[in-house]
Amino acid sequence: MKVRLVAVAGALAVLAAALLPAAPAAAWQVFPLAPAGSIDTVRVSYVGTDSRPMLHLTGWAADLNDRGANGLTTAGIEFTAAAPGGARVSIGYAENHDFAYPRPDVPRVYPTAGPNQGFDFRSGYLPGTGLVNVCARLYNINAQPYTAVFTCFNVAVPATRPPLATITGPVTSGFATAGSALTASLAAPSGGTDTYSWTSWNGLGGGSPGGYPFPMPGATSATYTSTVADVGRDLRAVVTTRLPSVTIEQQTDPVGIDLPLSGGWSRVASSDRFATSVAVSQSAFPDSAAGVPVAYVASGVTFPDALSAGAAAAKKHGTLLLTRPGALDPNVAAELVRLHPQQVIVVGGVQAITDDVVAAIRALPFSPDVRRIGGADRFEVSRAIIDDAFGTSAPDVYVVTGNAFPDALAAAAAAAQTGRPVLLVNGWLGAADTATKDALRRWGTTHATVVGGSDVVTDGLASTLGVPADRVAGSDRFSTAAELARTLPHTGVTYMASGLNFPDALTAAVLAVAHPGPLLLATGWCAPVSALSAMQDTGVTRLVAVGGDAVLNSNSWFDAC
Repeated sequence: MKVRLVAVAGALAVLAAALLPAAPAAAWQVFPLAPAGSIDTVRVSYVGTDSRPMLHLTGWAADLNDRGANGLTTAGIEFTAAAPGGARVSIGYAENHDFAYPRPDVPRVYPTAGPNQGFDFRSGYLPGTGLVNVCARLYNINAQPYTAVFTCFNVAVPATRPPLATITGPVTSGFATAGSALTASLAAPSGGTDTYSWTSWNGLGGGSPGGYPFPMPGATSATYTSTVADVGRDLRAVVTTRLPSVTIEQQTDPVGIDLPLSGGWSRVASSDRFATSVAVSQSAFPDSAAGVPVAYVASGVTFPDALSAGAAAAKKHGTLLLTRPGALDPNVAAELVRLHPQQVIVVGGVQAITDDVVAAIRALPFSPDVRRIGGADRFEVSRAIIDDAFGTSAPDVYVVTGNAFPDALAAAAAAAQTGRPVLLVNGWLGAADTATKDALRRWGTTHATVVGGSDVVTDGLASTLGVPADRVAGSDRFSTAAELARTLPHTGVTYMASGLNFPDALTAAVLAVAHPGPLLLATGWCAPVSALSAMQDTGVTRLVAVGGDAVLNSNSWFDAC
């Protein structure tokens, strides 16, 4: 079918050229085909335990009359093999990304050839064994005639499959954990010279542009030790055996790489950010009879007020709930009734949460004491929250920018676990403002941990806080959270939330104090290597995902990115 379609395209091109009136010399025209090419490597290939032989061929081909013709434009290569009885059968096509590999050496010799004329081709199954004749036919739909054979060669295909290549090591049902040493071996001596390489297939993005597993640079020995960067990938060993008459290439069955989570994983989530905050509260405080002494209520539409409130709630052994700014969410109202706190603290001014919400909380049947902590801006609100929860005793403080949320999310969970407050500052300032320095003196602070790089909290601000300060930072929000996790006590538990949005992670601090563990951030569809590395380094055995599948699917810890 493919050849017929090419023929039609070529015929239509000729017909169009015949019907068009005379055109200037620059107009489009059909080229006569001028094929050239070479086969550089020929390998008889086997995949997994399948005994049927295939071919793996590399080389180049070009239409010397059409510089732009390769697999990404108009040309391709068909490979045929002689079947028993003499008939020729197609064993596949090198097209698209299979026929677009850089070959700068080709135009140096043939100036009319394009720069990307290389091919890397895996065939279908061969029609026989023994000496098999293979031909390569170049086609170009801009040419007339559009196709021609440019080379033929013979391949000595073994009558029986060589000794099977397999991966040995701590492999169970085709899976191994990150950090496992895997070894490629043959079932029996090959009788030739064996070399090794390894390939990786990414479960998220597939393989290489040609649809094949990626070669792994530097992995050229029989043993490969997997890393967290391989989590979610299928690894294959490739054993290449060079014999006097033929080169054999064997790809083993794949071994998937998992992150060791002996305690498994669970999820805390609900239908939206408000209901998820309720689910978090219920997980942290399952005993409705005991209730909680205090509940903080913050806006779930913006992030600043809730960032400091999470650590404050942890300090007071209370919960944090998110609501809509103009109306008390019904799920939140029900959770307040369930936990019946003596005190409810509404965080933020009337622009963040209206007086209607305050009135609705006061009207709840357990008659709580309701008060508001507000201020002129997010920084003043943050200081007021800390004043209220910590008084004059906050010897160690996390300092984060209030201009963005990512670093503060992980800091809030760390603060809850370690009993510290989270102080929001204007991280763009070149020096600490007077209100911040006065607050640190008022709290008796003797040390600050700045979370985030100097692009979010300037070195000038960090060095003028008036107390010794160190910085925990990574190259991005994900690695900053990972670096912060490494500074905390290792409990075997970690929390994970999306680092691309704030709502679900805001209330993770409540979980982190109930069941201590750091908060790591993920993209929502894969796990940054920095997060997985921190999990491995800190001995995490159980993971709790905060947020629904729509914002944080299981690839977030099963697939590295």
